[in-house]
Amino acid sequence: MEIKIREKFGWSLYKGKGSNVELWFSGYLIGEKNIREKILELVVLSQDIDICIEKLSTWVNTLSGHFAIVIKISDDSCFLAVDKICSIPVFDAMEEGVYAVSNYAPYLKKIFNMNESDIYLQSLLEIAMSGFSIGDKTIYHNINRLMAGECVFWDHGKRYKSYYYTYSPWNGSLYDYKKLKNEFTEVCLTMIRNLIKSVNGRQIVVPLSAGNDSRLIASGLKELRYKNVICFTYGKRGNYEVKTSKKVADLLGYKWVYIQDKISEKRAFFKSDIYNNYVKVFESYASVPNTQDIYEIYTLKARNIIDNDAVIVNGNSGDFISGGHVPKILNINEYFSEDNNTGWSLFLDKHYSIWRKLRTISNDAIIISELSKIVLERLKNKKQDTISLYSMIESMECIGRQSRLVANQQRAYDFIGHDWRLPLWSEDFLFFWEKVPPQYKVGQQLYKDTIIYNNWGGVWKGIDINNKIIRPYSLYFIRLFVKILVSPFGKFFWHKVDINIFSYWLHPSYGRSVASYLQVLFDRKGQRNINSWTADQFVKKSGFKGVLDVSEKIKKYGSR
Repeated sequence: MEIKIREKFGWSLYKGKGSNVELWFSGYLIGEKNIREKILELVVLSQDIDICIEKLSTWVNTLSGHFAIVIKISDDSCFLAVDKICSIPVFDAMEEGVYAVSNYAPYLKKIFNMNESDIYLQSLLEIAMSGFSIGDKTIYHNINRLMAGECVFWDHGKRYKSYYYTYSPWNGSLYDYKKLKNEFTEVCLTMIRNLIKSVNGRQIVVPLSAGNDSRLIASGLKELRYKNVICFTYGKRGNYEVKTSKKVADLLGYKWVYIQDKISEKRAFFKSDIYNNYVKVFESYASVPNTQDIYEIYTLKARNIIDNDAVIVNGNSGDFISGGHVPKILNINEYFSEDNNTGWSLFLDKHYSIWRKLRTISNDAIIISELSKIVLERLKNKKQDTISLYSMIESMECIGRQSRLVANQQRAYDFIGHDWRLPLWSEDFLFFWEKVPPQYKVGQQLYKDTIIYNNWGGVWKGIDINNKIIRPYSLYFIRLFVKILVSPFGKFFWHKVDINIFSYWLHPSYGRSVASYLQVLFDRKGQRNINSWTADQFVKKSGFKGVLDVSEKIKKYGSR
């Protein structure tokens, strides 16, 4: 067994006195003290393997915070665990009886001398269609990335895994709406109190947008009178985020910084050694890089605007957990079943359509088959006919896109050497929203009603939420003229023209500049968003011509 941990980006090694036990830990915990001593107690006193697994898994489930743990128990056994959303990745690999663990996937590729012949085409297709792989797979057959709420125990040549937690939003019942609003308010207050306590007086940096989630963080800090806060906003000049976020920050009395994105500078950044190094040092072989915040947070750091020990706190993922991502057309009274084609179709439309031409009958069948396996694993010993389709779609997004792709935004903060917090992914938040009935989540009804009613900091009434406008005016009128010109050809044709010609310039922070304008303009594969291009780059870096090449090779050789 080989454990190779990169002791940087928050990872530290602790060794037990009088034993061979070694603990690698990254992250932060709420209300947990003497973690090293606790782990040693659990490991040393548990000679029986099954008891040790059970004790460690049970203990991990009690932890509050975001973390990753690797414990070397002996030369032949170890224990791995990630938090309930897998905010910090851990990888393991096994080949011909040899087992290895790392927090950096390329180490495992090197240890086992893997090359293009070891690539798992099916996993690569999943990334090409969504930006992330399904389950614990990477693009290499024998390299695994732990899933949200998963523990792994390795002992004398055998690998055991267990899911100590699965986000289960099917536990709700007909709670009184007023009671839920009051409870949600208390949950938010507890969440902010825990955040304040954990940073211990350090500066909190909030990426403040025009939406609900970051505003909830900032206004909650004001409600509890935390003063050491700085808010920053970024994007092109005149974008709708700037005016709104400044107004919010001013009313709260917090310092506000604006990072103006310029298309030439941002495009140059995405071609720079800095960005390439960012992608390289956080390579997971399981998802595309998350490009949100990386340019702007790097600029903040370079300009010495934030404290050296500042803690960055974003609003991920309040919109998802409160019901903002589940299709409104979905029947909330419909129960889940594996063969529900309507449900799977909606799910694929939302999460597996970053390239339109990859949505073929055969590719969809591959994705649905893999998703079904995850459902069966997570719903073991549960009656499927008691779980709503709405709730299952939420759970699958949590395990999938949120854990694999969205949570990777934290890597930008790791890259510049700053601690971070995810209060809207706290255990209190997870547990509360698990029990909220679906009808109160549609359109984020409960979430919005409560935070607007509370009106913390006076920033929830009279200030627009995501009031998207097109600037500059010249672009608005050119786009309108083209829309009228092509209107006889139908909505689908206009949508295609809009994406190819205008999307590059319309994004508030020029997100598509990760690719060139000519690539976007002349695309015929059916791009959807920024992840379309990072997925194409990922596939090409893996030795293929592009995303369509993966699909063609699967047709020819199968999903090996």
